[in-house]
Amino acid sequence: MESLVDGYTYGDWICKTYVLAKHKRKIIQILVQCTTTPFELLHSDTCGPFATKSIRGVTHFIVFIDDFSRYAYVYPLLNKLAGTCTGIFQLFQKKVENWG
Repeated sequence: MESLVDGYTYGDWICKTYVLAKHKRKIIQILVQCTTTPFELLHSDTCGPFATKSIRGVTHFIVFIDDFSRYAYVYPLLNKLAGTCTGIFQLFQKKVENWG
């Protein structure tokens, strides 16, 4: 880095912060593919546990977000067990299949 920037010295001392701040970064361009139909691409995440339980004792939830419409589907979970999440996904999948 020091060899890339000439003239930014103070005696024998080089300000590394200044050199890094003035360094030009290479821009990396990534092509983004846009979805063209609903449910072509889904994002999901689980959240929890929360300190306060819901009325039904729920401490977690899972969310599915449609990339095309940005519509979010939220399902409550009693815990984060994989079987529970799989069952919720199957319910969501049936809802999506009946949608079209």
